[in-house]
Amino acid sequence: MSEPVIAEPVLATSIGTFADLVAEGTPAPGGGSVAAYCGVLAAALGRMVCSLTIGKKKYAQSEPRLLIVRGELERLGARLQELIAEDAASFERVLGAYRLPKENDEQNDARDGAIQRALQHAVTIPLETAGRSMQVLGLLREIADIGNSNALSDVAVGAQLAQTAVRGASYNVAVNLDSISDREFLSTSRQKIEELIEQSRITADQIEGKIQKP
Repeated sequence: MSEPVIAEPVLATSIGTFADLVAEGTPAPGGGSVAAYCGVLAAALGRMVCSLTIGKKKYAQSEPRLLIVRGELERLGARLQELIAEDAASFERVLGAYRLPKENDEQNDARDGAIQRALQHAVTIPLETAGRSMQVLGLLREIADIGNSNALSDVAVGAQLAQTAVRGASYNVAVNLDSISDREFLSTSRQKIEELIEQSRITADQIEGKIQKP
């Protein structure tokens, strides 16, 4: 493609900060934040393909819809970026609840309640990450049909990242659900994440099928 690319030195200095934070010897940011970051990257690739399509005569009919899709991806990417930090904060909240004193029955009850509230919050964050990433994946599916065909491989990479975001978030949902006592919350959350996993698999496979066509 003839579009300009960012110079290598610029790329080299623009990446690594988040990866370095993950690599530090601390529990957070961890897998949940990385899952959300995968969603951010997926949305960014979708926006890129929209921009590579908008303004081209060949795709004039797609332009009105792609303008909307690009805006939606921008909104989703911004929210997923917030979820990177919120996931790390939710983990710290769980740790803080477990550190509460437990020297008597009253303290034990208060600690147990705080732990359960923190765990439920730690489930809602990756659940939202999975849901937002699935929305990104759905938009990528649409871009695969109406976007610049020369950038279909970029859409496919985005789809794999979005699916990874859903699956990665699901692991954090599962590990926290194991310790939650509210059976209704547990059942509802488990059903939601299982549905998102299946939807993401189907959609990512559809996009991959388009790129593998002879």
